[in-house]
Amino acid sequence: MSELLQQRKDKLFGNHVLTVTPLHEDGTIDEESTRNLVDYVIDRGVHGILTLGSTGEVFALTEAERMQYVEIVLDQTKGRVPVGVGVNDSSSDRAAMLAKHAAEHGADYIFTTGPYYHPHRQDGIYRHIKHIADSVPEHPIMVYDGGAGIEMGLPLLKKMADDMPNLHCAKLFVPYAPKIAAYEEATGGKLQAWSGHDQMNYLMLLYGAKGMTSAASNILPREQTDMFNFIQEGKIDEAREIFLEKLATINSFAFPNVLSYIPAYKAALYWMGVIRTDVCKVVMEPIDEIQRRELKATMKRIGLL
Repeated sequence: MSELLQQRKDKLFGNHVLTVTPLHEDGTIDEESTRNLVDYVIDRGVHGILTLGSTGEVFALTEAERMQYVEIVLDQTKGRVPVGVGVNDSSSDRAAMLAKHAAEHGADYIFTTGPYYHPHRQDGIYRHIKHIADSVPEHPIMVYDGGAGIEMGLPLLKKMADDMPNLHCAKLFVPYAPKIAAYEEATGGKLQAWSGHDQMNYLMLLYGAKGMTSAASNILPREQTDMFNFIQEGKIDEAREIFLEKLATINSFAFPNVLSYIPAYKAALYWMGVIRTDVCKVVMEPIDEIQRRELKATMKRIGLL
């Protein structure tokens, strides 16, 4: 492993916010709001930024929009925290091209799920991810276990960890927190476990996750970082208090299912004045008036409004 790759791996830990993608009323990328969001989460203590995950509506953006957004985020971050870029795509070649684009513009790591358009066996997932990893050999790769409904078995993760020196971690979305504890043992310590499910991040950290990705960190970046830090310090009571008083409360209305959390967090950021609109891409399902009412009431209760 090269010294540069090891240095990049060593920088990855903690609370990485899954940023939303701010849009204008016409659905185009809002650069000013994007820059404001980057400053907002960094100033409030996130350990890193992960762009163009599901939270970033990556599935609904054009190729040009994806590259534009990445360039804005990387330019605004200016190396203050590590930035990961999601390259999820059913085309291995397109995913590799997007990975190389991100690397050329200063990304610190690459994030991907398996190819999701049609069912794949585990060996197909392996070939897809290896194609991406080989395209950016000096950049750590984070894989998404459970993203797009694609679960990765421990034998597959071991094979990838054995064959891909830049594979760094897997973030778990499967609602089975104990799997976190199996990653490092199954891969001989080559694969680091991260949590990747807002409703279960607290529990997954208790099972030993070394980092976490969170959509809720768009609006509660400091609280998520404090929860992570407390758990690392063994201060479980303090971490639990944050989770129960703020994170679980907001998630009950912002993240009841995967259809509503993106428009919910955009609405929250709009009400907080961080972004200028709560517009989502056309394919997204708007939250209804009951959800909006209860989300706003919850934000007032926990001090966000």
